[in-house]
Amino acid sequence: MIDRVLPNSTETEQAILSGLMINNNGFKDTGDLLPEDFYNSANKIIFNSMIELMATGKSVDPVTVGQHIQAKGKLKEIGGYKYISYISDSAPIAFSILSYSKVIKELSIIRNTINSCMQIIDSGYNSTDANKYLLMAQEKIMGIETIHTKDKIYNMSDLMIETIERIESVQKLDQEINIDIGMPSLKNAMFIHGSKLIILAARTSMGKTALMVSISKHLGNQGIKNGILSIEMDREEISDRFLSSAADINSLKFYVRNQFDEKGLDILSMYASQLSLLPILVDDSKCNIEDVKRKCRKMKNKGCKIIFIDQLSKISYPAKLNEFQGYSRNCSEIAELKKELRIPIVLLCQISRKVEDRGDKRPTLSDLKQTGQIEEDADMIFFLYREGYYNKKTDDALTEIRLAKNRNGGLGVEHTVMFNKKRAIFHMGV
Repeated sequence: MIDRVLPNSTETEQAILSGLMINNNGFKDTGDLLPEDFYNSANKIIFNSMIELMATGKSVDPVTVGQHIQAKGKLKEIGGYKYISYISDSAPIAFSILSYSKVIKELSIIRNTINSCMQIIDSGYNSTDANKYLLMAQEKIMGIETIHTKDKIYNMSDLMIETIERIESVQKLDQEINIDIGMPSLKNAMFIHGSKLIILAARTSMGKTALMVSISKHLGNQGIKNGILSIEMDREEISDRFLSSAADINSLKFYVRNQFDEKGLDILSMYASQLSLLPILVDDSKCNIEDVKRKCRKMKNKGCKIIFIDQLSKISYPAKLNEFQGYSRNCSEIAELKKELRIPIVLLCQISRKVEDRGDKRPTLSDLKQTGQIEEDADMIFFLYREGYYNKKTDDALTEIRLAKNRNGGLGVEHTVMFNKKRAIFHMGV
């Protein structure tokens, strides 16, 4: 590979250093510019010294900068007072500190991207595990912006300006950005948008996966692209549920001979064609937490506005961890992932079997204590409960979906969503 000089602009670096020496008020316009954003090593040292002088309340000029660098034993390294004198006269007659800072920052990001790509290439020649290599490559690229935005501190003026702009942009939209998951009784209590970890918890066979599929279809019908990471069920079972729901036919009939004549198959094909238009992505492969993160990133890049993961107990974890530690670790990783992706992630979770020992078998937050530190990581927690599962005299369609935790809203119970046991689906409200 031919050696090339990484993108940089020494002239811009010298100009901004000169401008700051002339007018110290310009520091307010440097934004999140850091010494490591400078390509030239001498300029990097000088800018770092300027920042240190400003932090102590001292004036920044060629003399104080030179003295500060000399005190640190780096004057010779930058080319002495001669270089400081040279750059002090480098500022154009008219220029913008803000614009020049942006140029230096963007060139720095480009260089870091190039270096990350070179590290990815070099590592590839010594890798034998494709999944680990791909994960490392993704993390390096995804981490570039994080490196350049860390430690960014906002004052209230900045926050309020951003807040009003965000509210105004929403008010001007033709549709709400709040994702309607089909629970009308709870709609006013919850706001599903942006970085949120939403837990859907219940005992086994209560219908968690069925509810997930039903919500996904409800969203798809609204044109909201969503992804299903199904570690519990394979894609054949998922697609059967969708088709069974749409055609209102027991999916068991699909695989019994002589159940459909040519007309019946045509009707099924019609419903399948309608479902094929839904913006839903499905991945059904087994995975560990790193696989989950990689797949979710792909789904986000493909335009998904919300992702469902079925379920926590199926995500593998290192053998050295016990079940509580493994679940806690994986849940916390997903909580971090939702902040990175900035979309809601719905994580299905099976609660402790100890609920079966109680008279009232409705799950509570305390039932999650046996399943890891889920309550602490979650922004919202839904509990699914069907009395008919335990009491055969009760209508099995009756469903309680209780919003037991809501970090930024109210609590409540959804009673209007009904369960169809024959089709293993829920009829979501509007």
